[in-house]
Amino acid sequence: MATSNIKRLYRSVDMPIATYFTRYALPLVAAGIGLAAILVFLFPGLVANSIFRYVFLAIPFLFSLIAIFFPLLQGERKKMQIERNLHLFLIRMSVLATSKLPRKKMLEILSKVKEYEALSIEVEKIYKLMEYWNMGLADAARTVARRTPSPALADFLDRLAHSSDAGEDIEEFLTKERDVAVNVYLNKYETALKDLDLLNEIFVAVLISLMFMLVFIALLPVFIDVPITLILPGVALLFIIIEAMVLYLVKSLLPSDPIWHNREERTEVDQTLNSVLPATYAACVALAIFAFLARMPLTAVVALVVTPLLYPGFLIRREERRVRARDENYDSFMRAVGSYAASAGSAVTEGVGRLSKHDFGELTKGIEVLFKRLLTRIDQIRAWNLFAAETGSNLISKFTEMYVVGLSVGGKVDKVIDIISVNFVKLMGVRRKRYQAADNMLGTLYGMSIGITFTLFSALSLMRMLNQMNEQFTLAEMSIRVPIALQSFDLHLAEAVFLLIVFAHALISANLVSFAGGSHKHSFYINFAAIIWISTVTALITQLMLEKVLRLS
Repeated sequence: MATSNIKRLYRSVDMPIATYFTRYALPLVAAGIGLAAILVFLFPGLVANSIFRYVFLAIPFLFSLIAIFFPLLQGERKKMQIERNLHLFLIRMSVLATSKLPRKKMLEILSKVKEYEALSIEVEKIYKLMEYWNMGLADAARTVARRTPSPALADFLDRLAHSSDAGEDIEEFLTKERDVAVNVYLNKYETALKDLDLLNEIFVAVLISLMFMLVFIALLPVFIDVPITLILPGVALLFIIIEAMVLYLVKSLLPSDPIWHNREERTEVDQTLNSVLPATYAACVALAIFAFLARMPLTAVVALVVTPLLYPGFLIRREERRVRARDENYDSFMRAVGSYAASAGSAVTEGVGRLSKHDFGELTKGIEVLFKRLLTRIDQIRAWNLFAAETGSNLISKFTEMYVVGLSVGGKVDKVIDIISVNFVKLMGVRRKRYQAADNMLGTLYGMSIGITFTLFSALSLMRMLNQMNEQFTLAEMSIRVPIALQSFDLHLAEAVFLLIVFAHALISANLVSFAGGSHKHSFYINFAAIIWISTVTALITQLMLEKVLRLS
């Protein structure tokens, strides 16, 4: 099975394998050999060194690996793009099928939907085989199925070919395929959310272990003659690398399902952010300069510098709550539009006009503006697209576009809206679970931030106490052997390293929550600044408490 998948990935290269090897692979290998030869010529003295000799030999080997595995990586990337968009593609295709369009025309429309990335390219291949090579749908689908990197798409195209040969109604066929594809996507989504909960628990356990290791190594010079300047930064780097790995795992684990749309039309919040963010960054720089000139403590400097980030973070967080509220009301609105349109010949515009008087929460204002635009009868498609853009929602944008395209090609309003409504509700169900998982992770990370800061600055207070002991006792002049190697700690270095760990943990934790919730790319600002401030307050309280307990001067 694995071998066949690898062959499929190599077959997905848009050129014959022999052409790839002669045009790309062999030149890469030759470039690797040439680069190694040039280095040997320029640095002949290094060839005698065994380590550098292996480095020179590794260069052609590395270039050869790139030549061999590059098609595999490209195929895997295309496969991911196809499979994460397949359910939306089938929903859109089902909407188009309600208009009884010719199949070739449907494929032409779908091939122009560039947001499906590699999937739209595969559909375009089928359309071109039908249009320019006069192939039937069945033969074109089978041809592309043999070369697509995605087994899921290949299976669908094979079934589409069989259905076409058997003369099955395309609408009935797509209804079954759509339901299966959506259910498969939802199962993968829910499995990923369960894995996220498990990863969250593992992450907490790893952080606790790292904290124990960090404190133990920080105090290790008490027992053995090891300079702290060597070991403490190394452990801090290990801590940051492990947290960064968890961040990458979360990003790759969850399906791409952003809250905000990526349309060209910009919302009012986007325009506000474009003016607010430069001012925010300038304020951060100004506060950093002021803090250093005022010779403030390093802990206070970090907290002060990130404070301006709270404002754009608050704006984004407030708008995300509104976008979520619009998502919750969208299905009710569209079902009501379908009911009005299906009853007694009522037009869509009239239905929207009646619904604009109802309360749909955060969606109400957008519906009122939509009705006014529809009344002008200038461009109804543009009116719906602007409505979708102004909601700021990715899901609303996608499903509204499906609705607009379905109606523009003659689809039945009630059938189109029924397809949109059913599948929108299903996707919203897993969205709510994702929000819950992100909120749980946020609470855990806030708690861990307090624990990490308390542990680190407790160790810092212990170091200060040991430095005072070292000043009061001159162990070297004692004749009694004491089983400790008490040294002076570099407290400035230790504080800087501990603050770096707190800063990195806050940054990674804030991004973890943003990725887990599918939030805006700048939404991590508010959690980042909040965690920094919580950690700063915790550090100050910890140091004040331990100064009293340990009687530090």
